[in-house]
Amino acid sequence: MPLRVRLRWALAGVSLGLLFVAGAWLTLRTGTGARLDDEVRNTVLNTIGERVRQDLSTLARPLVIVVLGPVVGLLVLLALVRGAWRRALAAIIVPVTSTALTLWLRQEDPFETGQSAFPSNHAALGLGLLVAVMLVWPTRVGRWGLFAGAIAALCIGLGNVSWYAHQPRDVVGSALLVGAVTASVIALLGGDTANLAADVGPRDPSED
Repeated sequence: MPLRVRLRWALAGVSLGLLFVAGAWLTLRTGTGARLDDEVRNTVLNTIGERVRQDLSTLARPLVIVVLGPVVGLLVLLALVRGAWRRALAAIIVPVTSTALTLWLRQEDPFETGQSAFPSNHAALGLGLLVAVMLVWPTRVGRWGLFAGAIAALCIGLGNVSWYAHQPRDVVGSALLVGAVTASVIALLGGDTANLAADVGPRDPSED
């Protein structure tokens, strides 16, 4: 991975981290942000049917994590066998680090709001595992793969809000945190870590 590409990933990681802080401050410390957060939550609760909301919650909280965990483990082993150690390492670091950070933030409450649910650890783990699958997928991820990943991420996000478990800010915060960790890890490891096809991301001919 060329240095300029790694710098772009690093910049993306820093930008997403700053967005996380700004979003947390806006929704946790200002009345306007809190009202907007409530409006989004009420829209989800009032627009989607009760059965669908409950199914989304079941899918997003226990099922996605239970299913994706073993899948990531198998794909990591396959990646190691194929010699793609950077992607295998990234697939472990991203969900573990993202979840650890969310748990630390919930316990320490650096924004001093008394909110014990920000950010969502279920959303962070689910999204982190989803990213991990894409990082260690046997073939490079193209536009359709990214589209499928975005749909799955949306379902995880909605599922953590749809049955009263979290506010939208908790899920958005987790998504930004996972994004920041992912971009930073890709920048740090370099090589073929991003696992993106040439049509969606820059590719170095010297990559594994």
